[in-house]
Amino acid sequence: MLVSAGVWTLGTFLEFSVICLSLYLCYNIIKGLLDTDTAPKLFYKDSQLNDYLLNQCKSLKRPFRPTPWARNAHIQSFLGFFIQKNSVLYEREYLQLLDRGIVALDWCRCPDYPIKRTSSILIVLPGQADDKKGVRTLCSEACKKGFRVVVINYRGHGDSYLATCRFQSFGDPTDLRQCVMYINRKFPKANITAVGVGSGSAVLFSYLGEFGSSTRLKAAAFISPLYETDEDYLKSISKIYQFIMLCGLKLILFRHSKALIKSIDLQSAFCSWNLLEYTEKIYCNPLGYTSMEDFIEKNNPLRDVDDIAIPVLCINSQDDPVCPQDHIPFDIFNYYPNMLLVSTKHGGHCGFWEGLVPQSWSAGLALEYLLTVIDFTLNNNREIPRVDSAK
Repeated sequence: MLVSAGVWTLGTFLEFSVICLSLYLCYNIIKGLLDTDTAPKLFYKDSQLNDYLLNQCKSLKRPFRPTPWARNAHIQSFLGFFIQKNSVLYEREYLQLLDRGIVALDWCRCPDYPIKRTSSILIVLPGQADDKKGVRTLCSEACKKGFRVVVINYRGHGDSYLATCRFQSFGDPTDLRQCVMYINRKFPKANITAVGVGSGSAVLFSYLGEFGSSTRLKAAAFISPLYETDEDYLKSISKIYQFIMLCGLKLILFRHSKALIKSIDLQSAFCSWNLLEYTEKIYCNPLGYTSMEDFIEKNNPLRDVDDIAIPVLCINSQDDPVCPQDHIPFDIFNYYPNMLLVSTKHGGHCGFWEGLVPQSWSAGLALEYLLTVIDFTLNNNREIPRVDSAK
Protein backbone atom coordinates (compact mmCIF):
# COMPACT_ATOMS: atom_id res chain seq x y z
CA MET A 1 0.00 0.00 0.00
CA LEU A 2 2.81 2.39 0.84
CA VAL A 3 4.50 1.71 -2.48
CA SER A 4 1.23 2.12 -4.37
CA ALA A 5 0.48 5.34 -2.55
CA GLY A 6 3.96 6.61 -3.37
CA VAL A 7 3.59 5.74 -7.07
CA TRP A 8 0.13 7.33 -7.18
CA THR A 9 1.45 10.49 -5.55
CA LEU A 10 4.36 10.73 -7.97
CA GLY A 11 2.06 10.13 -10.94
CA THR A 12 -0.36 12.77 -9.72
CA PHE A 13 2.47 15.23 -9.26
CA LEU A 14 3.73 14.61 -12.81
CA GLU A 15 0.22 15.02 -14.25
CA PHE A 16 -0.24 18.22 -12.28
CA SER A 17 3.11 19.52 -13.53
CA VAL A 18 2.20 18.76 -17.16
CA ILE A 19 -1.14 20.53 -16.77
CA CYS A 20 0.50 23.58 -15.20
CA LEU A 21 3.14 23.70 -17.93
CA SER A 22 0.48 23.39 -20.64
CA LEU A 23 -1.59 26.17 -19.09
CA TYR A 24 1.50 28.38 -18.81
CA LEU A 25 2.36 27.75 -22.47
CA CYS A 26 -1.22 28.40 -23.64
CA TYR A 27 -1.38 31.58 -21.57
CA ASN A 28 1.82 32.93 -23.09
CA ILE A 29 0.81 31.96 -26.64
CA ILE A 30 -2.52 33.76 -26.26
CA LYS A 31 -0.83 36.72 -24.62
CA GLY A 32 1.66 36.89 -27.47
CA LEU A 33 -1.10 36.77 -30.09
CA LEU A 34 -2.98 39.58 -28.36
CA ASP A 35 0.12 41.71 -27.93
CA THR A 36 0.13 44.13 -30.86
CA ASP A 37 2.91 46.30 -29.42
CA THR A 38 5.77 44.24 -30.86
CA ALA A 39 7.42 46.79 -33.15
CA PRO A 40 10.75 48.01 -31.77
CA LYS A 41 11.14 51.65 -30.75
CA LEU A 42 13.90 53.54 -32.52
CA PHE A 43 15.89 56.42 -31.06
CA TYR A 44 18.12 58.39 -33.42
CA LYS A 45 18.95 61.78 -34.88
CA ASP A 46 17.96 62.54 -38.44
CA SER A 47 20.88 62.12 -40.81
CA GLN A 48 21.61 60.80 -44.28
CA LEU A 49 23.02 57.64 -42.73
CA ASN A 50 19.97 56.93 -40.57
CA ASP A 51 17.60 57.69 -43.45
CA TYR A 52 19.45 55.12 -45.54
CA LEU A 53 19.41 52.56 -42.73
CA LEU A 54 15.67 52.96 -42.14
CA ASN A 55 14.99 52.43 -45.85
CA GLN A 56 17.41 49.57 -46.49
CA CYS A 57 17.74 47.69 -43.19
CA LYS A 58 14.36 45.98 -42.96
CA SER A 59 15.14 44.29 -39.64
CA LEU A 60 15.07 47.67 -37.86
CA LYS A 61 11.30 47.75 -38.23
CA ARG A 62 10.60 44.03 -38.02
CA PRO A 63 8.49 43.16 -34.95
CA PHE A 64 10.08 41.12 -32.19
CA ARG A 65 7.72 38.42 -30.96
CA PRO A 66 9.44 36.44 -28.20
CA THR A 67 9.28 32.66 -28.09
CA PRO A 68 5.77 31.90 -26.69
CA TRP A 69 7.04 29.72 -23.87
CA ALA A 70 9.94 32.06 -23.09
CA ARG A 71 8.45 35.54 -22.84
CA ASN A 72 9.71 36.01 -19.30
CA ALA A 73 12.80 38.25 -19.11
CA HIS A 74 14.76 35.77 -16.99
CA ILE A 75 13.97 32.83 -19.27
CA GLN A 76 15.02 34.93 -22.27
CA SER A 77 18.27 35.80 -20.49
CA PHE A 78 19.22 32.21 -19.62
CA LEU A 79 17.82 30.39 -22.67
CA GLY A 80 21.02 30.98 -24.62
CA PHE A 81 22.97 28.76 -22.22
CA PHE A 82 20.98 25.76 -23.46
CA ILE A 83 20.23 26.35 -27.14
CA GLN A 84 23.42 27.86 -28.60
CA LYS A 85 24.23 26.20 -31.92
CA ASN A 86 26.90 23.49 -31.83
CA SER A 87 27.77 23.46 -35.52
CA VAL A 88 30.43 26.16 -35.21
CA LEU A 89 34.07 25.06 -35.22
CA TYR A 90 36.88 27.29 -34.01
CA GLU A 91 40.57 27.45 -34.81
CA ARG A 92 42.62 29.13 -32.08
CA GLU A 93 45.45 31.59 -32.67
CA TYR A 94 47.52 33.22 -29.94
CA LEU A 95 48.66 36.81 -30.31
CA GLN A 96 51.52 38.08 -28.16
CA LEU A 97 51.07 41.69 -27.05
CA LEU A 98 53.65 44.41 -26.51
CA ASP A 99 53.82 43.77 -22.74
CA ARG A 100 54.41 40.04 -23.41
CA GLY A 101 50.79 39.26 -22.57
CA ILE A 102 48.82 36.78 -24.69
CA VAL A 103 45.36 37.08 -26.22
CA ALA A 104 43.52 34.13 -27.77
CA LEU A 105 41.77 34.65 -31.09
CA ASP A 106 39.16 32.01 -31.99
CA TRP A 107 38.53 32.02 -35.75
CA CYS A 108 35.26 30.42 -36.86
CA ARG A 109 35.46 27.65 -39.39
CA CYS A 110 32.26 26.98 -41.35
CA PRO A 111 33.05 24.69 -44.33
CA ASP A 112 29.56 25.12 -45.77
CA TYR A 113 30.05 28.87 -46.17
CA PRO A 114 33.32 29.58 -48.00
CA ILE A 115 34.95 32.98 -47.55
CA LYS A 116 37.56 35.04 -49.42
CA ARG A 117 40.48 37.08 -48.14
CA THR A 118 38.42 40.19 -48.93
CA SER A 119 35.35 39.00 -47.01
CA SER A 120 34.18 41.40 -44.32
CA ILE A 121 35.44 40.53 -40.85
CA LEU A 122 33.30 40.40 -37.73
CA ILE A 123 35.03 40.71 -34.37
CA VAL A 124 32.90 39.30 -31.56
CA LEU A 125 33.49 40.41 -27.97
CA PRO A 126 31.63 38.13 -25.52
CA GLY A 127 30.72 39.05 -21.96
CA GLN A 128 33.40 39.23 -19.28
CA ALA A 129 32.56 35.82 -17.85
CA ASP A 130 31.76 34.29 -21.25
CA ASP A 131 33.70 32.98 -24.23
CA LYS A 132 33.17 31.53 -27.72
CA LYS A 133 30.63 29.00 -26.41
CA GLY A 134 28.17 31.75 -25.49
CA VAL A 135 28.21 33.41 -28.92
CA ARG A 136 27.98 30.38 -31.20
CA THR A 137 24.59 31.37 -32.59
CA LEU A 138 25.84 34.85 -33.49
CA CYS A 139 28.98 33.38 -35.07
CA SER A 140 26.98 30.81 -37.03
CA GLU A 141 24.59 33.43 -38.43
CA ALA A 142 27.54 35.70 -39.32
CA CYS A 143 29.21 32.88 -41.27
CA LYS A 144 26.00 32.38 -43.24
CA LYS A 145 26.07 36.10 -44.11
CA GLY A 146 29.58 35.76 -45.52
CA PHE A 147 31.57 37.24 -42.63
CA ARG A 148 34.97 36.00 -41.55
CA VAL A 149 34.33 35.70 -37.80
CA VAL A 150 36.78 35.89 -34.92
CA VAL A 151 36.05 35.83 -31.19
CA ILE A 152 38.54 37.83 -29.15
CA ASN A 153 39.08 36.54 -25.62
CA TYR A 154 40.34 38.83 -22.88
CA ARG A 155 43.77 37.87 -21.60
CA GLY A 156 43.46 34.79 -19.42
CA HIS A 157 39.86 34.18 -20.52
CA GLY A 158 38.43 31.48 -22.77
CA ASP A 159 40.72 28.72 -21.41
CA SER A 160 43.74 30.67 -22.65
CA TYR A 161 47.10 31.37 -21.07
CA LEU A 162 47.77 34.25 -18.70
CA ALA A 163 51.33 35.33 -19.38
CA THR A 164 51.17 38.40 -17.13
CA CYS A 165 50.47 38.83 -13.43
CA ARG A 166 47.29 40.80 -14.11
CA PHE A 167 44.05 40.80 -16.07
CA GLN A 168 42.96 43.60 -18.39
CA SER A 169 40.28 45.87 -16.91
CA PHE A 170 36.91 45.94 -18.68
CA GLY A 171 37.34 49.56 -19.84
CA ASP A 172 40.92 49.35 -21.11
CA PRO A 173 41.01 48.94 -24.92
CA THR A 174 44.79 48.51 -25.21
CA ASP A 175 44.63 44.77 -25.94
CA LEU A 176 41.74 45.18 -28.36
CA ARG A 177 43.67 47.87 -30.24
CA GLN A 178 46.58 45.52 -30.85
CA CYS A 179 44.20 42.74 -31.96
CA VAL A 180 42.42 45.01 -34.45
CA MET A 181 45.73 46.26 -35.88
CA TYR A 182 46.94 42.67 -36.27
CA ILE A 183 43.72 41.62 -38.03
CA ASN A 184 43.93 44.65 -40.28
CA ARG A 185 47.52 43.77 -41.27
CA LYS A 186 46.53 40.16 -41.87
CA PHE A 187 43.53 41.09 -44.08
CA PRO A 188 44.31 44.60 -45.37
CA LYS A 189 41.56 44.66 -47.99
CA ALA A 190 38.74 43.44 -45.73
CA ASN A 191 36.17 45.64 -43.99
CA ILE A 192 36.30 45.11 -40.25
CA THR A 193 33.23 45.34 -38.01
CA ALA A 194 32.56 44.37 -34.39
CA VAL A 195 29.79 43.24 -32.06
CA GLY A 196 29.92 43.64 -28.27
CA VAL A 197 27.67 41.31 -26.29
CA GLY A 198 26.56 42.21 -22.75
CA SER A 199 29.49 43.27 -20.59
CA GLY A 200 31.73 42.80 -23.63
CA SER A 201 30.33 46.14 -24.78
CA ALA A 202 32.43 48.06 -22.23
CA VAL A 203 35.77 47.47 -23.92
CA LEU A 204 34.29 48.07 -27.39
CA PHE A 205 32.72 51.39 -26.37
CA SER A 206 36.02 52.38 -24.76
CA TYR A 207 37.91 51.45 -27.92
CA LEU A 208 35.60 53.40 -30.23
CA GLY A 209 35.82 56.52 -28.08
CA GLU A 210 39.54 56.40 -27.36
CA PHE A 211 40.66 55.81 -30.94
CA GLY A 212 37.95 57.74 -32.79
CA SER A 213 38.38 57.76 -36.56
CA SER A 214 41.48 55.53 -36.36
CA THR A 215 39.65 52.45 -35.04
CA ARG A 216 40.02 50.63 -38.40
CA LEU A 217 36.38 49.52 -37.94
CA LYS A 218 33.60 50.33 -40.40
CA ALA A 219 30.73 49.88 -37.92
CA ALA A 220 29.84 48.34 -34.58
CA ALA A 221 26.78 46.80 -32.98
CA PHE A 222 25.98 46.17 -29.32
CA ILE A 223 23.58 43.56 -27.94
CA SER A 224 22.30 44.44 -24.43
CA PRO A 225 25.22 46.82 -23.81
CA LEU A 226 26.18 48.30 -20.45
CA TYR A 227 26.69 52.04 -20.55
CA GLU A 228 27.67 53.82 -17.32
CA THR A 229 29.37 51.23 -15.08
CA ASP A 230 29.65 53.42 -11.99
CA GLU A 231 29.38 52.40 -8.34
CA ASP A 232 25.61 52.96 -8.17
CA TYR A 233 25.07 50.73 -11.18
CA LEU A 234 27.30 47.92 -9.92
CA LYS A 235 25.44 47.97 -6.61
CA SER A 236 22.04 47.92 -8.32
CA ILE A 237 22.53 44.66 -10.25
CA SER A 238 20.38 41.85 -8.88
CA LYS A 239 22.25 39.61 -6.44
CA ILE A 240 21.41 36.47 -8.38
CA TYR A 241 22.94 37.92 -11.56
CA GLN A 242 25.96 39.16 -9.63
CA PHE A 243 26.35 35.66 -8.17
CA ILE A 244 26.21 34.00 -11.59
CA MET A 245 28.70 36.42 -13.11
CA LEU A 246 31.06 36.18 -10.15
CA CYS A 247 31.02 32.38 -10.32
CA GLY A 248 32.25 32.59 -13.91
CA LEU A 249 34.88 35.20 -13.09
CA LYS A 250 36.13 33.29 -10.05
CA LEU A 251 36.50 30.13 -12.10
CA ILE A 252 38.82 32.06 -14.41
CA LEU A 253 40.61 33.51 -11.39
CA PHE A 254 41.09 30.02 -9.94
CA ARG A 255 42.67 28.74 -13.16
CA HIS A 256 45.28 31.49 -13.01
CA SER A 257 45.75 31.71 -9.25
CA LYS A 258 49.44 30.75 -9.45
CA ALA A 259 50.20 33.59 -11.85
CA LEU A 260 48.22 36.12 -9.81
CA ILE A 261 49.17 35.14 -6.26
CA LYS A 262 51.75 37.93 -5.94
CA SER A 263 49.56 40.72 -7.31
CA ILE A 264 46.09 39.88 -5.96
CA ASP A 265 44.79 39.01 -2.51
CA LEU A 266 43.21 35.78 -3.73
CA GLN A 267 41.56 34.79 -0.45
CA SER A 268 39.83 38.15 -0.18
CA ALA A 269 38.79 38.02 -3.83
CA PHE A 270 37.27 34.54 -3.56
CA CYS A 271 35.32 35.65 -0.47
CA SER A 272 33.86 38.67 -2.27
CA TRP A 273 30.28 38.25 -3.50
CA ASN A 274 29.43 41.64 -4.92
CA LEU A 275 30.74 43.05 -8.20
CA LEU A 276 31.89 46.37 -6.78
CA GLU A 277 34.11 44.79 -4.15
CA TYR A 278 35.40 42.13 -6.57
CA THR A 279 36.24 44.79 -9.17
CA GLU A 280 38.22 46.73 -6.60
CA LYS A 281 40.28 43.68 -5.58
CA ILE A 282 40.91 42.26 -9.06
CA TYR A 283 41.32 45.39 -11.18
CA CYS A 284 41.49 48.62 -9.19
CA ASN A 285 44.25 47.85 -6.68
CA PRO A 286 46.46 45.49 -8.76
CA LEU A 287 46.45 47.85 -11.76
CA GLY A 288 47.64 50.79 -9.68
CA TYR A 289 44.55 53.00 -9.51
CA THR A 290 44.46 55.34 -6.52
CA SER A 291 40.77 54.71 -5.75
CA MET A 292 37.59 53.16 -7.13
CA GLU A 293 36.47 56.61 -8.23
CA ASP A 294 39.66 56.95 -10.27
CA PHE A 295 39.23 53.44 -11.70
CA ILE A 296 35.61 54.02 -12.72
CA GLU A 297 36.37 57.40 -14.28
CA LYS A 298 39.15 55.97 -16.45
CA ASN A 299 37.21 52.81 -17.38
CA ASN A 300 33.76 54.30 -17.95
CA PRO A 301 32.68 52.92 -21.37
CA LEU A 302 31.18 56.25 -22.51
CA ARG A 303 33.98 58.50 -21.23
CA ASP A 304 34.93 59.48 -24.82
CA VAL A 305 31.54 59.10 -26.49
CA ASP A 306 32.04 62.46 -28.27
CA ASP A 307 34.88 60.92 -30.27
CA ILE A 308 33.03 57.86 -31.60
CA ALA A 309 33.33 58.31 -35.36
CA ILE A 310 31.74 55.18 -36.87
CA PRO A 311 28.10 54.04 -37.09
CA VAL A 312 26.88 52.37 -33.91
CA LEU A 313 23.78 50.28 -33.27
CA CYS A 314 22.61 49.40 -29.75
CA ILE A 315 19.91 46.81 -29.02
CA ASN A 316 18.27 46.88 -25.57
CA SER A 317 15.08 45.42 -24.14
CA GLN A 318 12.78 47.24 -21.75
CA ASP A 319 12.65 44.23 -19.42
CA ASP A 320 16.45 43.72 -19.25
CA PRO A 321 17.18 42.58 -15.65
CA VAL A 322 20.84 43.63 -15.90
CA CYS A 323 20.61 46.87 -17.88
CA PRO A 324 17.31 48.52 -16.81
CA GLN A 325 15.64 51.36 -18.70
CA ASP A 326 16.93 54.07 -16.39
CA HIS A 327 20.49 52.98 -17.21
CA ILE A 328 20.13 53.70 -20.94
CA PRO A 329 21.36 57.19 -21.97
CA PHE A 330 18.62 57.94 -24.51
CA ASP A 331 19.92 61.47 -25.00
CA ILE A 332 23.08 60.38 -26.82
CA PHE A 333 21.04 58.64 -29.51
CA ASN A 334 18.95 61.75 -30.04
CA TYR A 335 22.11 63.85 -30.26
CA TYR A 336 24.69 61.94 -32.31
CA PRO A 337 23.86 61.32 -36.00
CA ASN A 338 25.91 58.11 -36.20
CA MET A 339 24.24 56.30 -33.26
CA LEU A 340 20.97 54.38 -33.26
CA LEU A 341 19.11 52.59 -30.46
CA VAL A 342 16.60 49.78 -30.97
CA SER A 343 14.45 49.18 -27.89
CA THR A 344 12.10 46.19 -27.61
CA LYS A 345 9.38 45.47 -25.07
CA HIS A 346 10.73 41.99 -24.28
CA GLY A 347 14.03 40.19 -24.75
CA GLY A 348 15.74 40.04 -21.36
CA HIS A 349 19.52 40.42 -21.21
CA CYS A 350 21.29 39.17 -24.35
CA GLY A 351 18.21 37.09 -25.13
CA PHE A 352 15.92 38.22 -27.95
CA TRP A 353 14.82 34.68 -28.80
CA GLU A 354 11.83 34.38 -31.14
CA GLY A 355 9.84 31.60 -32.77
CA LEU A 356 8.48 28.36 -31.34
CA VAL A 357 11.92 26.88 -31.99
CA PRO A 358 14.04 29.77 -30.66
CA GLN A 359 16.02 31.82 -33.17
CA SER A 360 18.07 34.93 -32.41
CA TRP A 361 16.31 38.11 -33.48
CA SER A 362 19.16 40.38 -32.31
CA ALA A 363 21.84 38.50 -34.26
CA GLY A 364 19.94 38.95 -37.51
CA LEU A 365 19.38 42.64 -36.84
CA ALA A 366 22.99 43.35 -35.86
CA LEU A 367 24.40 41.57 -38.92
CA GLU A 368 22.03 43.21 -41.38
CA TYR A 369 22.86 46.59 -39.85
CA LEU A 370 26.60 46.05 -40.32
CA LEU A 371 26.18 44.92 -43.92
CA THR A 372 23.92 47.89 -44.68
CA VAL A 373 26.47 50.34 -43.27
CA ILE A 374 29.22 48.77 -45.40
CA ASP A 375 26.98 49.16 -48.43
CA PHE A 376 26.29 52.79 -47.48
CA THR A 377 29.96 53.72 -47.18
CA LEU A 378 31.42 51.73 -50.08
CA ASN A 379 28.87 51.17 -52.81
CA ASN A 380 27.27 54.59 -52.49
CA ASN A 381 30.49 56.55 -51.88
CA ARG A 382 28.98 58.39 -48.93
CA GLU A 383 30.61 59.66 -45.79
CA ILE A 384 29.54 58.87 -42.25
CA PRO A 385 28.02 62.00 -40.63
CA ARG A 386 30.45 63.56 -38.20
CA VAL A 387 29.55 64.32 -34.62
CA ASP A 388 30.11 68.01 -35.35
CA SER A 389 26.96 68.00 -37.48
CA ALA A 390 24.89 67.25 -34.38
CA LYS A 391 25.85 70.52 -32.70
